[in-house]
Amino acid sequence: MPMVTVTQALADRIADVALLLEAEDAPPEVLHRLISLAVDLMPGAAAAAATIASGNGPMTFAASDPRILDLHQLQFSSGQGPAVETLLHNEPRRVDDTAAERRWPGFCRAAQQAGFASCLMLPLRTDRQPAGAMSLYGNRPQTFTGAVHDVAMLFAAQGGTALHNAAVYRKCRQMVDNLHAALESQAVIEQAKGMLHAHLGVAPEEAFRLLSRQSQNSNRKVRFIAADLVYGRIDPDDFRPVRGD
Repeated sequence: MPMVTVTQALADRIADVALLLEAEDAPPEVLHRLISLAVDLMPGAAAAAATIASGNGPMTFAASDPRILDLHQLQFSSGQGPAVETLLHNEPRRVDDTAAERRWPGFCRAAQQAGFASCLMLPLRTDRQPAGAMSLYGNRPQTFTGAVHDVAMLFAAQGGTALHNAAVYRKCRQMVDNLHAALESQAVIEQAKGMLHAHLGVAPEEAFRLLSRQSQNSNRKVRFIAADLVYGRIDPDDFRPVRGD
């Protein structure tokens, strides 16, 4: 069992995990940085991985060691293992010694053969229950007991917050981008209406009707027709009303 002293510096670094989000980060990037920090900060951790729950089954998005991918594939294909239970029950699962553990014999045997003597699976909670799981692996037995276990629990809690923040940021960014696109489209349409008003002498309402008619005839959105007019790809005379309109 590794000895660990929870210093103020360590506590501060773990508290900062919730602030992993940077300007352009999406959840996958946050997960990769999360597991890198986990190996760096968790005493005795030799490897780490982050798994996300999805409608198509668990998906391990980030792993610091390729051996974990095989171990997770074994668990998720058989439906047995500590990571499976963490995702299913939203609870931590710990194996102190893969050579002596009687639960999940297939997984423990494979983990031991891969060189891992202990592991700890922790839920990554966001607004879903759970969003995923963080898996920590150690080369020695009893790696994640005592104070190390407590530190890992705090780390996973902060990691869930970071993942949630990244997802929320991404949604907000998409909303802002959509709003900007809508405003730009409206500006182009208003400009096109002004051009038709000036060139054809029609009222703004009639100008929009002419844009809409061209949109229907060409099976293209009004904003694209307006952009073609504004940028000179369509002659304003092409919109001139014909008799009977």
